[in-house]
Amino acid sequence: MNERMKNWQVVEKWAEIVGDRIAEHTRATGVDSKNLFVEVDNPMWQSQLFLMKESIIKKIKKYSVNIKDIKFHIASSSRSSEEHV
Repeated sequence: MNERMKNWQVVEKWAEIVGDRIAEHTRATGVDSKNLFVEVDNPMWQSQLFLMKESIIKKIKKYSVNIKDIKFHIASSSRSSEEHV
């Protein structure tokens, strides 16, 4: 199994890894060989998660993946408005 496929399990288990409260404000959107990409619903959560990044990566390591970093980005306003319709 290639690295990216192996890492994909983190996307599928994101809510389990971070818990319901964080999962309500975030969505794991993809991976590459070393990075997890996470969409965040606002800048406040982005800042908070940046501070929590190392502890989240430690939890991710339990899945025997090669994720070295998490890239947090703010969700586009079109996605946010679609969810609230």
